[in-house]
Amino acid sequence: MRVMVVDDERPARDELCYLLREISGVEIVAQAGTGAEAIEKYQEHRPDAIFLDIQLPDDSGVDVARELIRQGFSPTIVFATAYDQYAVDAFDVNAVDYLLKPFHEDRLGETMQRLKKRLEGKNQRESQTEQVQTQEFLAKLDQIYKSLHAVKGKEGKLKIEENGKILLVPFGEILYATIEERSVRVVTRERSYLTNYTLTELEGLLTSSFLRVHKSYLAHLDQIHSIIPWFNNTYNLIMNNKSEIPVSRTYVKEFRERMGL
Repeated sequence: MRVMVVDDERPARDELCYLLREISGVEIVAQAGTGAEAIEKYQEHRPDAIFLDIQLPDDSGVDVARELIRQGFSPTIVFATAYDQYAVDAFDVNAVDYLLKPFHEDRLGETMQRLKKRLEGKNQRESQTEQVQTQEFLAKLDQIYKSLHAVKGKEGKLKIEENGKILLVPFGEILYATIEERSVRVVTRERSYLTNYTLTELEGLLTSSFLRVHKSYLAHLDQIHSIIPWFNNTYNLIMNNKSEIPVSRTYVKEFRERMGL
């Protein structure tokens, strides 16, 4: 079985590769640390299966999976995640498997057995059946998003790497997040942090008090000081630090519903 491992954390990638190399018949044909690199390496090597981290620095692993399927990859993707069991209830192992970090040899063995059976039956399935399985897999990706969003009901702290340290920023202190070039800046009352998250990842990590209000902005609804009606039935938001962020037409309907406007 030819596999590719995608994880931006080198220690986690090395650990998984080490465990995979101990399994007879497994060949690691490629490794990647970003979503863009994963798609490029897939096109080059065409692996049988992909171990894909959900959180990547440039994109969500779920979005990468969607793109791979669009390019014709059969849904033999195993997601790697640090979320606890309750956060991955939507993963139906008959459609897609998952591994929790840190990785365990026994659990990986079970995953490899599922992948082997799926690959052995691949050539025996009719194309129509294959299309149905792909559609089911895409639906499962949507469930994964919902499952990860369900974690948002639990208040926590956002991990941000800075100057060799891991800072823990309480969700409640965050005012908003915005795209800045190829990174995402997280803003609090006191200061801001340039991070490697994507806005999609932050939507999954932060609590339900946060809402995407623009393609480039994620706002903490409890940190809005005032709302200013703007052109074309949109709004500008004045946050509690006096900064101003827009609500675009794409997101205004959900914003109005959430705010009771």
